[in-house]
Amino acid sequence: MLVAAAFCGGALASLILGAPARAQGADALTVSQVNLVDGGGALRGVLSARDEQGQASLAFYDAGGQTRARLGVDPQGAPELELRNPAGQARLAAGVTGDDALLIVGDERQAHGVLGAAAGVPLLSFGDGRQARMQLQMGEDGRPSVVLAGADGQRSAALSMDGEDAPLLTLYHAGRARVTLGVVQEAAVINVSGPGQSRVVVGVAADGFPSVTLYDEAGEQVGAIP
Repeated sequence: MLVAAAFCGGALASLILGAPARAQGADALTVSQVNLVDGGGALRGVLSARDEQGQASLAFYDAGGQTRARLGVDPQGAPELELRNPAGQARLAAGVTGDDALLIVGDERQAHGVLGAAAGVPLLSFGDGRQARMQLQMGEDGRPSVVLAGADGQRSAALSMDGEDAPLLTLYHAGRARVTLGVVQEAAVINVSGPGQSRVVVGVAADGFPSVTLYDEAGEQVGAIP
């Protein structure tokens, strides 16, 4: 009871007052580690000022002694949380570094998802263990985008919005934009590119007038319909 009272009293005071944690006076119990055991004496939890990873942490173990949950703060002050499977492998991990926060669901070495915010940009990403294959994010200006990537990590397709909230779909090959479909100044446009230049532009203006324009490798117009 003394351990619980000392711990809870200090923790609650810190949370309520928002002040840095410190010793609570002559009646406080100060220790570097508290072990929690069940009725059979098996270790079920450890509160440590410095664990094997050099972090202040609170860890919980299953009946077999495997770590299943862990909350820690590294020497730089960054907090992290891990929930693990029966084999002790993290399946949900959350951390905050500076103003950036990430939540990882699944095995990072295999298919997994990431929800977070980095440099003020919220994002949702899905990876295959080697590369991010799909990412949804919203820029600081509020414009959303979705990016699909191949196994090599290069973009395959992207859906975004321009400054006028018009949609834009871009298809890539070998990292280069090859086909772009969008709405530009109220005109529907398809732009088909070669290795370096637009070669064919098909459009339908706001008044319904269609057109097809052809370009050479230098970007010079060589034909148009009508």
